[in-house]
Amino acid sequence: IATDPARIVQLTQVDRGLHAQKEYLRFFPSLNVSFNVRENLIARAGYYHSIGRPDFAEYSSGLTLPDTENLPSGNNRITVNNVGLKAWSAKSTKVRFEYYFERVGQISIGAFQRDFENFFGSTVFNATPAFLALYGLDPTTYDPYDVVTKHNLQSTVRMTGLEFDYKQALTFPPPWARGVQVFANASALRATGEGASNFAGYVPRTASWGVSLTRPKYNVRMNWNYRGRQRRGIVATGRSIEPGTYNWGSKALYIDLTAEYYFWKQVGLFANLRNLGTAPQDAEVAGPSTPPHAQFRSRQDNASL
Repeated sequence: IATDPARIVQLTQVDRGLHAQKEYLRFFPSLNVSFNVRENLIARAGYYHSIGRPDFAEYSSGLTLPDTENLPSGNNRITVNNVGLKAWSAKSTKVRFEYYFERVGQISIGAFQRDFENFFGSTVFNATPAFLALYGLDPTTYDPYDVVTKHNLQSTVRMTGLEFDYKQALTFPPPWARGVQVFANASALRATGEGASNFAGYVPRTASWGVSLTRPKYNVRMNWNYRGRQRRGIVATGRSIEPGTYNWGSKALYIDLTAEYYFWKQVGLFANLRNLGTAPQDAEVAGPSTPPHAQFRSRQDNASL
């Protein structure tokens, strides 16, 4: 048995042993239109194509074998990189209305719809005799283990969203309180379609708002950032766990404070205070029938910085 790392690499890796070639020859047309509804109201619309390529590691066509000393599980499977994975493509339509307050700010609202084709999905299947023979694996050893790999979804997945943005410098305070600005923005996302479960890691609901005071010698800003409950990419699997059980990140509100003071034009002092409310990051596991009191799994408390 080899224990030297260099020797292990020599036994398990073949220098330049794989040659894979991929090519993407496509057109990505886009169209953007704006119309001045009024002097301070603008309507905008856009249509465009986009592409998303697989990770470079997929083209290595590598095979990761499980630890045969342990039983098959969701974390102990045969993993195959799919060199034949196609890039996904998307067609997007977006509309937006912008209203400008004269010299002091703006407010806007927008919506978009994006249709994905050939989006990436994960599939799990049992190691068949044909699969094991293709990779020269011993059926007696590897037949009990499942195989996980990526593939292109046949159905179209749709992502829709709403966006809101507001920013304004306040002009009504007395002269000694001038320089105050407020802002707020929010977004809501939703994935639909047969393959929508493959959209993991995005935050469906986000919002931020804040206030700032700017003067010639100093400025102070306080921001609030909200992140909604987020379904993460790892699917919880195992005995007695029902289908549709996922790992989740809980919602959280973060408060940050920044300030700068300039002694001279080129010399200043700054402070950056993060997470004033000491909001933790909770991890949860929940399925269709998991009661709320049983969803909590762990907590990461970074405190304030």
